[in-house]
Amino acid sequence: MHSLTVCFHQVVAPCSMHEGALKLSNAIIDDTRIGKPNNYFSLLISASADNADSFVAQLEAFNVYCPIPEFITSNEYAKSTMVMDEDKYHIYDGQSIEWRQMSLQSLWPLQQKQISDELAEVNERAQSLITNIDDALAESVELKAVRGERLAQSFSPNSTGIRSQLFTGSSAEALARQVQQQGDDSEYWALCLFVGEMDELNQIRDVL
Repeated sequence: MHSLTVCFHQVVAPCSMHEGALKLSNAIIDDTRIGKPNNYFSLLISASADNADSFVAQLEAFNVYCPIPEFITSNEYAKSTMVMDEDKYHIYDGQSIEWRQMSLQSLWPLQQKQISDELAEVNERAQSLITNIDDALAESVELKAVRGERLAQSFSPNSTGIRSQLFTGSSAEALARQVQQQGDDSEYWALCLFVGEMDELNQIRDVL
């Protein structure tokens, strides 16, 4: 799987989210960038706001649940714009947009899901060895209640304003056309494009 990320603080001059989406689309079709993917099924995660306060509010909870390095930096940079000039977060402008190869397990929510699934499998095998049926049933009811509580408290990106969109581009050019239509006039924004197999993208979307 690959990812491509661009945020408001990485561009040479301030621009809108829509202009940022254009930069992202140009990077998609740029053959000079190393590590381009072989297929272009993709999932776009985005955040945007007209002011730093709202932008930070969106990213704070999301970054705790699913840390994306560029989103963390973007959040810190936005927070720094709310303080005095001498305390502002400094970063080199005009950073190059490059492809990054990654695995699904590099995303924290999917790490936790894998651990949870493995523990559930171990628990299931252990239960088959329990000879006391009453104890097994009682434990099963308790585990079901705990699982239900966990699912009820699961993170919902919609409550933070974080958006996700699935694209099925057949080529770099087709994906670029879809991406360049995204965005608005927001001053603060962050775009992260995951590109990979559809089953990988669905796994990401399921936990987000």
